[in-house]
Amino acid sequence: MFKKSKPKSWDDLGEDHLYDEKIMKAIEKSMLNHIHRHIYADRHFFKTRTFKYVAAAALLLFTSIGLLLKSRQTNNDKLLSITALKGRISIISLPDGSKIWLNSGSTISYPEKFARIREVRLVNGEAFFDIRHDDNHPFIVRYGNMHVQVLGTAFNVKYYTKLNDVRVTVVRGLVEVGDKTRSFGMITPDKEIIYNQKKDTHTARQINSQKVSAWKAREVNLYDVPFEDLMLTLENVYGITVKYDRAKMKDVVTTIHFLSTDDLKQVLEIIKTIHGLNYTIEGKEVSLEKS
Repeated sequence: MFKKSKPKSWDDLGEDHLYDEKIMKAIEKSMLNHIHRHIYADRHFFKTRTFKYVAAAALLLFTSIGLLLKSRQTNNDKLLSITALKGRISIISLPDGSKIWLNSGSTISYPEKFARIREVRLVNGEAFFDIRHDDNHPFIVRYGNMHVQVLGTAFNVKYYTKLNDVRVTVVRGLVEVGDKTRSFGMITPDKEIIYNQKKDTHTARQINSQKVSAWKAREVNLYDVPFEDLMLTLENVYGITVKYDRAKMKDVVTTIHFLSTDDLKQVLEIIKTIHGLNYTIEGKEVSLEKS
């Protein structure tokens, strides 16, 4: 189902640590006290609309300082790297009880034991995170120059180095999304934030998050995605290589539904109907061209 190896480096961003250990602990304690004081002072407060804004503000406060205080792993920490084979989905249980579903052809790295900040890296691909809530230990997913930060929630991250668009879709809870220098804000359930890596721009949209993350159950749902996104999905699901005219299809978007257990020819017939593309199959290679 998957393979393990030890990555060369856990943190390849090359950021210098800005504070010594005592200062880091003091600031971290102050942030957590701030969150507890505002959020947990009154249990009935959870039922009010105001809670969402206070929780968001508290988490953003945590993020603004937390980005400067990246978790530090000691040289003795054992780091794991897992890659889901093409056509397979891997389920990973993390040290804190959280779970990750890793889509086919995707790779993720994480420590055998978490430090004060629970941190993993999506190296390439797509993953669904169901994170165990822990007020004292925030959870961070890093991918490229981006990050997602939560205390406990469920969300989907789609980050392929071959694709321009990076997508974060929230299923449950609040998720803070940003890069190394800024926050894109708090994302709520059934919202998706799309970041274009080439243009350095981001947009948000309403979406059915359950459908987006249904790939965990072998159900593929793509909504208004670039054609290259669909092609990469086919390659990962069926373990094939697809050849097509990228220049002609670069502005084409696709909305499609199929099961990863469906026969490849059946899916290609759907694509033929939608886009008027003929196909040929030779072994593990598929060619598409305009009819």
